[in-house]
Amino acid sequence: MDEQTIKYYKENAVEVFSRYSNVQNGISKYFAISFPPQTKILDIGAGSGRDIMKLLKLGYDAYGIEPCEELRTVAIENYPELAGRIKSGGLPDFENPFDEQFDGILCSALIMHIPREHLFNSLFSIRNTLKSNGRLLLSFPLSRPDINDKQRDKDGRLFILHNPDYLQLLFERIGFQLIGKWKNDDSLERVGYSWITMLFQLEISQLIRPIDQIEGILTRDKKLPLISLL
Repeated sequence: MDEQTIKYYKENAVEVFSRYSNVQNGISKYFAISFPPQTKILDIGAGSGRDIMKLLKLGYDAYGIEPCEELRTVAIENYPELAGRIKSGGLPDFENPFDEQFDGILCSALIMHIPREHLFNSLFSIRNTLKSNGRLLLSFPLSRPDINDKQRDKDGRLFILHNPDYLQLLFERIGFQLIGKWKNDDSLERVGYSWITMLFQLEISQLIRPIDQIEGILTRDKKLPLISLL
């Protein structure tokens, strides 16, 4: 994850928790249709712990990793049930602190904070943490008007507006199949902000493109403009 972005969350953990912990809409409305009941789910980039709590209330065996110690601390202070369920870790590379693969992975509002040069390793980390036929629920912004020419907001956070078709291609090349896609308004009701949610299933039996070819796709992408689906 981008270091400047992590720095913002470290310095503003209490404010970030307050802003996002009570959001009622968003990706949680897709949990029940995305993950089979009572399965083991990992929230990568767990942030305030809000989504882990929602998953637990729905009967899932939910866990999370979060690279920002301050956010983990605030989450556990407000949700004591998360003690032992949220641990240090994050993309692109992480040692799985739970020492097992998961039936599902939630990756909400995170991938836009991953520098392009770390995207390749991030996708493989996700893949290696999922069981065969496991599911990945992914959300990221399609549009937001506050991004400068360096792809950062006024607080210095990195926001790469990935092309959904491009991400779908990369996930398919490492064995995933897209099984659901939804466009969404902003859960904080901000004007000009929109999101996309994508649901993938890991199909190990699928042909996986050699790593050097995937790296070639990533290299070419740096030279191409993003194509909006809007």
